Amino acid sequence: MDIETSEYDEAPITGFAARLLTAVADVSDAMESLMRIGAGALGNPIVLTDRGWNLIAKSNDAEILDDENWIELMANGCLSPESVTAGIRENLADKIESSGNPLVYQGSGMKYPRMLMRVRQGGKTVATVSVIEYFRRFRKQDEILLGLFATAMAAELQKHGAARHMRGILYEDFIESLLDGRLRDPNVVGERAKLFGVSNHKHLYVFVFDVSEYDPNQFSITYMRDTLEHMISGGRALIYDNKIIIIADFSRAHDVFKDELASLGAFLKKHNIRCGISRRCGELAQMRRHYEQACNAMRVGAHLYPGQYIYPYGEYAIYHIVEAVCASGDIVEYCHPALIKLLEYDQEYGAAFAKSLYTYLAHFRSMSKAAAELNLHRNTLLYHIQRAEDIMEIDLSDNNTSLLIELSFRMLEYEKKLDFGSKSILSGK
Repeated sequence: MDIETSEYDEAPITGFAARLLTAVADVSDAMESLMRIGAGALGNPIVLTDRGWNLIAKSNDAEILDDENWIELMANGCLSPESVTAGIRENLADKIESSGNPLVYQGSGMKYPRMLMRVRQGGKTVATVSVIEYFRRFRKQDEILLGLFATAMAAELQKHGAARHMRGILYEDFIESLLDGRLRDPNVVGERAKLFGVSNHKHLYVFVFDVSEYDPNQFSITYMRDTLEHMISGGRALIYDNKIIIIADFSRAHDVFKDELASLGAFLKKHNIRCGISRRCGELAQMRRHYEQACNAMRVGAHLYPGQYIYPYGEYAIYHIVEAVCASGDIVEYCHPALIKLLEYDQEYGAAFAKSLYTYLAHFRSMSKAAAELNLHRNTLLYHIQRAEDIMEIDLSDNNTSLLIELSFRMLEYEKKLDFGSKSILSGK
């Protein structure tokens, strides 16, 4: 929609500038005053968003119910990945960045056009002001008014943003010092943690997101960092060693494996990002160890199950041990010979006793759970286990023997020498 043309009215423009300057100078937190003054002069709703399209402030003068973009911004405090993608396709951020004047734009999901203007500090764009053409059509003088408003907002953000920005830098430096292992003294760690509101509870987890296979042309890494932070409640994100790291505090030990991961897996798969999750971190001074756990879980998990995208260390710790064993030589040499005998028997006679035994051990010797997974009657599974014992000539009630058999299974699985679905169960042999 075209901007209405008219002669500039110098008096209102001058008065508007004076009101903005007065608000910034006289009010300790002038954000609300500026939004009210700006919306009044421009005659339309205004929103302020950061570079990740997260809502910073809005004018309280409209409830727009027929504009999808507005609705999701108000409901979620940020634009959805789909909306951001649409803007990226049209190079919206670059257009805003390169333009020294307001830009009129109407994208998908926008019933009403926007007039957009960058807010800059120190030569960098830190936010975007959006005026929605809702109450009245844009006028030519709105370009001047919005330019003045953006300048005043930059001053306001500078006034209060310096402390917040410095706090953010110090927080990231604190976490990086933990991840690097530079900060180890528990007393010092505890005192510094209080400054940044980092809990020292026993339910901290380290999430490590590998973005090496992610397409940065789809979303910027900083936008993805902010998006992932929103998806994990209680988490704070930073970029470290070319990965996105989130330190999350959960009120209960098992929360991390429930609601928080329900939608995360599908999102990560869509964007080709893998995530490793540490065990619970009871001491911040041990952050480096838990970071390594998450990295190890992600590496080992991706090796075993490339079709998955979330790898909790607790589920892959045994494979981490196996990985070290496998690196030292021929894995079959470390396997219990009785298991090799069973696998060869199954291969020769087309039996499935090894698969039944593997499932039984994986379910901590629970007949009912293993039978349910294998879709076998409990008595049939019991017969399979007894036949496996007879063939291997061992007693599975002996804990040491049972443990060695299970570890042998895991080693063969890690080395991809175990394939119950093939004619050659012991593949590669």
